[in-house]
Amino acid sequence: MRAVIMSRVGDVSVLEEREVDYPRLEAGDVLIKVRGCGLCYRDTLARRGYMRAKIPVIPGHEVSGEIVEVGDNVLGLSRGDLVSSLIYVYDPRSSECREDSENICRGNMWIGEDLDGCYAEYIKLPYWILDKIGDPGETRPEAYSFAACVIGTIIRALKTLGEAKRGEYVLVTGASGGVGIHAVQVAKSLGLKVIAVTRSEEKAKLIKGYGVDEVIVYRDKFSEDVRKYTDGRGPDIVVETVGGPTLDQSLRAVSRGGRVLVIGNVDPKPQQVMLGLIILKEIRVLGVLNSTHRELREAIRLLREGLIKPVYKTIPLDVNYIREAHQILESGGAFGRFIITP
Repeated sequence: MRAVIMSRVGDVSVLEEREVDYPRLEAGDVLIKVRGCGLCYRDTLARRGYMRAKIPVIPGHEVSGEIVEVGDNVLGLSRGDLVSSLIYVYDPRSSECREDSENICRGNMWIGEDLDGCYAEYIKLPYWILDKIGDPGETRPEAYSFAACVIGTIIRALKTLGEAKRGEYVLVTGASGGVGIHAVQVAKSLGLKVIAVTRSEEKAKLIKGYGVDEVIVYRDKFSEDVRKYTDGRGPDIVVETVGGPTLDQSLRAVSRGGRVLVIGNVDPKPQQVMLGLIILKEIRVLGVLNSTHRELREAIRLLREGLIKPVYKTIPLDVNYIREAHQILESGGAFGRFIITP
């Protein structure tokens, strides 16, 4: 089968297109024909050596597709089922991997890093990390590829960990990116008042089309403008999708007693944080490590019912397109997600 592999760490030239063997199923596995494989900023970090991926590896952890072969001891899934996947493999027998916290089990294996991923025509995965899509509705099957990594993670941030309440203000950083543009939609679906920040006037016009209450375009700082919009109080919640480059401004913007939910970090280098801001304002800073089955199922429902409009561009399983997409992700130039459709 055709696949794009990461042969070593480095720039985009380490991504190579090859013919590889079809995956061999073991007990509990299914073979999936990939309908969509989302490109995540984490893919670029793994390629640059920050995630300790096995080498060589087929990258890609955001996958949806059709089951074409079923191994022994598979429960609840059949050939022909459309499925979406968690981005990691956990041990269902472990007492640590209880429901709603399987994302933080010790020993989890990350798809596209520890295990071969979805930059390929087919992928094998254990059945217990999959959820059925069912009738995809008006949403195309490839869009369900990022249900777990993007939409499910936002649901975990806002509902499960952030305990967002209807009518609260939420600030979304990096609002034009693959996570941010869906974060504003999830927040609106929860009845929140959404402030989006972006560096681009052009992207600000696009963001306004997704129901946000306010879009702030900034160069270096945005906290003062955000606080002005909220009558000096600041938002109750910040969904921090950028990380280090915007975290200080997010801490300055958020209300006293507010929550800063850190989903992403585009700069893996150590960061300086003003601890005084966290202490004096009693800010709760929470890390969000992807989603569990509970959030994945809710993400699938939101997509199926058309409550979230997925924002993405499809590209072929072609190394030149994938290299270019990596470069766009690293430059911050993407609007929404890239999805490989083999």
